[in-house]
Amino acid sequence: MSFQIYGKQVLVPYLLDRGVKSLDYVIISHFDTDHIGGILTVMEELKVDTVVISKQGEISENYEKFVQIVKEKHIKTLIVGQGDRLKIENEFYFDILWPSKTNLITENILNNNSIVCKLHYKNFSMLFTGDIEELAEREILKQYKNNAQVLNSCFLKVAHHGSKTSSINEFVEAVRPNISLIGVGENNKFGHPNKDVIERLEKVGSKIYRTDTMGEITVFVDKNGKIKIKKMCD
Repeated sequence: MSFQIYGKQVLVPYLLDRGVKSLDYVIISHFDTDHIGGILTVMEELKVDTVVISKQGEISENYEKFVQIVKEKHIKTLIVGQGDRLKIENEFYFDILWPSKTNLITENILNNNSIVCKLHYKNFSMLFTGDIEELAEREILKQYKNNAQVLNSCFLKVAHHGSKTSSINEFVEAVRPNISLIGVGENNKFGHPNKDVIERLEKVGSKIYRTDTMGEITVFVDKNGKIKIKKMCD
């Protein structure tokens, strides 16, 4: 199934079934097809107010399609970079930790310049990492070496589907998540998630939730900051 068909036959119906007819914000980590294909259909089919992206180091076919939809649907585009804060409500905001606004990584340019952002809501935090790889992780560690709390988070969206190219030991140690979420397809041809990545996460005491064995994973955070996790399969 192509990602465009996936968007039309799976993602849009999924949102509508849950009563979601409009989205205030959409954050696009980067423009690889497996991260952008379905959301382009959402932008075409549903009302989207604002899309958040980073500065592009490479103009891809996906990006050109995105620009076309934004113009046709009059969707606001917010370009963010390291040091920015996206404030949703008083106690609900995202700190943008990566990519740099001036010095993009040229190797694997889409993956390594994925948006890395930390969600804050009351006492809950979650680090989103897109598809960053070791090179970007080391640059991020260098940027925040004097402020360890920046990376430390309750939850971690594990980078690059648990690929062996990501989640180096130093990065996992800095984040030290209580919960790690891995979005990955069952029996995928890449062998994700990598067993060494799993071991590194377990070493810091993180409980792992993964979509290939558990299906859909939903995280609920109530107004008091209490957390509940629901998985489709045991």
